[in-house]
Amino acid sequence: MQEVKQKQTGANQIEDSVMKTMVRFFADELLPYLGIKGKVKMIAPTEEIHMEIKRLYEDMNLIMEDGTWKHFEFQSTNGGITDLKRFRVYEALTSQENKVPVVTYVLFSGKIKNPQYQFTEGINTYRVIPIIMQNKNADRIIKKLLKKQKCGKPIERQELVALALTPLMQGKIPMKDRIKNALQIVSKEICLRAEESQKIQAVIYALAEKFLKNEEMDEIKGVMNMTRLGQMLVDDGISQGKAEAIVEFLDIKGTVSDDLRQRIISEKDVERLSGWIKIAAVTHTIDEFQKQM
Repeated sequence: MQEVKQKQTGANQIEDSVMKTMVRFFADELLPYLGIKGKVKMIAPTEEIHMEIKRLYEDMNLIMEDGTWKHFEFQSTNGGITDLKRFRVYEALTSQENKVPVVTYVLFSGKIKNPQYQFTEGINTYRVIPIIMQNKNADRIIKKLLKKQKCGKPIERQELVALALTPLMQGKIPMKDRIKNALQIVSKEICLRAEESQKIQAVIYALAEKFLKNEEMDEIKGVMNMTRLGQMLVDDGISQGKAEAIVEFLDIKGTVSDDLRQRIISEKDVERLSGWIKIAAVTHTIDEFQKQM
């Protein structure tokens, strides 16, 4: 029972990490797609220290050009009032410490469709702005982009960012086909820099690891081999490429420490790097990766 619970927790962490990665690297494209107004100026700190005793870690804070802050939380499980009270504390401390107005957005993935987004306590009502991925249609996005590519029309960056998140949306297209189409579409587009394309491919692959069965993953790996990130995974002659691929996978799972990053990049043994790639692809957290590497 404990093992099943840990596996479910790790799977949920993948969705949370995927959303953090997309906001961290593609905020300018993702926010308009989610209907959030304003232009991002920079990413803000996500750690608040209260009375030098308790450290509180938020998922993501963005500083907007108008001076306001947008606080993001990524939820793949519905914690109800308990989570809302935690977000209220984050928001209040962030506003007090930085002397800025803060608005909290909660991105719900998984099967969450009707989350609680406000509660009243005493004379005050606290609420967040919910963004529910299950309200978005994966079929519409995939069919539109396939048609664009077939007609030779350029695909915009914002459309590719939305494409990467189609596994978290509702739709009738089977999960394997969503992921397969997404990888093929991204690999053919030139509106992204190489490193951005690799980030999106890594996000899609991480979601594939969560949602697909082993036999389905074999087919997805065949598609991956034709992408830039996929070439990193199979090219035994380039140790640097393998190291970069490992870091790409780990970035999806959380924050890679400077020491771990340096250890991976400085490793020259191709066979060892190949083993680390396999571990990075299947483990759910950076701690798990470090224990097995």
